[in-house]
Amino acid sequence: MIYANEYGTVDLLAEQFLQSLKSDKGTIGVKLSGGADTALLLHLLAKEISERNLNFSIVPYTFNDKPDRFIVAQNIIHEVAKTFPKVKFEKHQYDEISPPYRKVFDKWALKLTRQYDIVFFTNGVNLPAPEEAITINKELAKFVGTREAPRNYDTQDLERIGIQDIPEYSPFKDVDKRFTAQLYEDEFLLETLFPLTRSCLGSAEVTDYHEKPCKICYWCEEKYWAFGQYDAIG
Repeated sequence: MIYANEYGTVDLLAEQFLQSLKSDKGTIGVKLSGGADTALLLHLLAKEISERNLNFSIVPYTFNDKPDRFIVAQNIIHEVAKTFPKVKFEKHQYDEISPPYRKVFDKWALKLTRQYDIVFFTNGVNLPAPEEAITINKELAKFVGTREAPRNYDTQDLERIGIQDIPEYSPFKDVDKRFTAQLYEDEFLLETLFPLTRSCLGSAEVTDYHEKPCKICYWCEEKYWAFGQYDAIG
């Protein structure tokens, strides 16, 4: 389905993409960080599967870069599964993460392809916020859009580790977080799904041990730029 607003257009699970897959049934590996973009992607994928009667299940997987990350992701999965009860969700997978991040991503790509009949992996990576929107972490704002940034794990990485017929699908790669924010409004998710999301990566010291957003990390600034608000809590 085509999702469009003033900030861009995304043709999610376009027929051309579906026809390029190795099979029209299997499991989608969804990288779920707990942020607004991956939460929205999980919701939209479940919506597409439900409304188009696609023969896919979903396995969400999360990397715990903060103590609350797993439970945040679990709450998002619960909300989406409740909204689309006909969609099959496989067991939520999760792991700790530390540098080098791409090696952790490699390990999980190989593990999930052995454990499930993965037809594609997907992520919520989007365009970074413009430099002028970021007042503190300008260098990170530049870095997150580069190939070297760990979040930009793609099909080339999968092929590098020998996974040849499973793509890494990044449907939001040509839009920024303002597109995400507008879609939350268009899909009536601002009062349901959005409050469950967490973007802040501030340290325990500046977030009262993750009880409030730091408001100074790149991810807080980006969220405020797009949504006009920070995380509901840490």
